[in-house]
Amino acid sequence: MQDGSGPSNETYGRAFADVYDDWYSHVTNVDETVDTLVRLAGGGDLLELGVGTGRIAVPLATRLRGRARVVGIDESDEMLAIWRGKLSAAPDVAARSVVIKGDMSASLPRGPFAVVFSTFNTFFNLPDHESQRICLREAASVLAPGGAIALEFAVFADDEHVAAGEFTEERRRPDGTLVVSRSVIDPREHTVIGRFTDGAGRERPWRIRYVTTRMLAEMAHGAGLALADRWEDFGRRPFLATSTRQVCILRRRLNAR
Repeated sequence: MQDGSGPSNETYGRAFADVYDDWYSHVTNVDETVDTLVRLAGGGDLLELGVGTGRIAVPLATRLRGRARVVGIDESDEMLAIWRGKLSAAPDVAARSVVIKGDMSASLPRGPFAVVFSTFNTFFNLPDHESQRICLREAASVLAPGGAIALEFAVFADDEHVAAGEFTEERRRPDGTLVVSRSVIDPREHTVIGRFTDGAGRERPWRIRYVTTRMLAEMAHGAGLALADRWEDFGRRPFLATSTRQVCILRRRLNAR
């Protein structure tokens, strides 16, 4: 998970690393995600942007064959330490994995990669729209011929259809712990800023900079990319007007320079 700053000076990685695998274990179907990524890669290498704790990278590396590898980049020492711990316990998986500490909106590792991907709003963790544009340009530059960029994130309507507001939600974790979530959406800045507070009073801040479908299309075009497919999830279910999340598959435009 890319280490964007939250409302306080605490980074996302520092705030969530110790609970990430527990709290976010069911946000996406891991098996479906891995199946689709393996199919898209066709035996080539994959690059995960904001790899975090290796929630997807570890089972993905387990499925690879031949010389294919998963390369993961993330800014968070705390998140990467957990991924490294998983790899140390699985030498075969570690042999197919490359850990890189870095900013996914800066220079990416040299490809070529058959697939560059991010899951569950990781692209939104970049701090501003310029960083997102740079990230797409960098991702396009390391794609193998015929390669794909796969981005999974929540659906936000165009600006005129998004209302500003504050939201509070209570969730009880499987262990019985009550967690209160408070968030504020600002459609002018395209931000949602929030924090989780657990029963012990520990606060975990987070912040996303979202893009609408129209904004993504414009960013992709500027990076020489075009939307090739759009699904509701990594299970490749059809995207509907009622879908609340999406997986966008971007490929190089044929006339892009």
